[in-house]
Amino acid sequence: MSNKGYEYWAAHLAAIADEGIDTKAYARRESLSVCALYYWRRRIKARQHGPHPLAAVSQDKESGRKLFMPVQIKNAASEMNPNMACCVTLGSGLRLELSELPAPQWLAQLSQALNSQVR
Repeated sequence: MSNKGYEYWAAHLAAIADEGIDTKAYARRESLSVCALYYWRRRIKARQHGPHPLAAVSQDKESGRKLFMPVQIKNAASEMNPNMACCVTLGSGLRLELSELPAPQWLAQLSQALNSQVR
């Protein structure tokens, strides 16, 4: 993947996220192809998260809510602060460094809050 194309489209996708604007409205405003934005969103997400996440995503049949989030485990010891027990990197590039492992309920609430803001 060309870095020029990657950087160009990543900047547009970051602007969409920062502004909280609908992708179609942003494409119309910037005279961009909606299909290209969706294509590059998928490509960039695959590049960031890898092609084979370790956890499967399944949905609750009644509510349609996702039960598991895709997770990719990396050996990031060189990147991490020795006092950090946990690092959560979100798709937007936001990185949360925590001094102790959070409760699963807290992670579920964080996920729910982020999902409600994205849509």
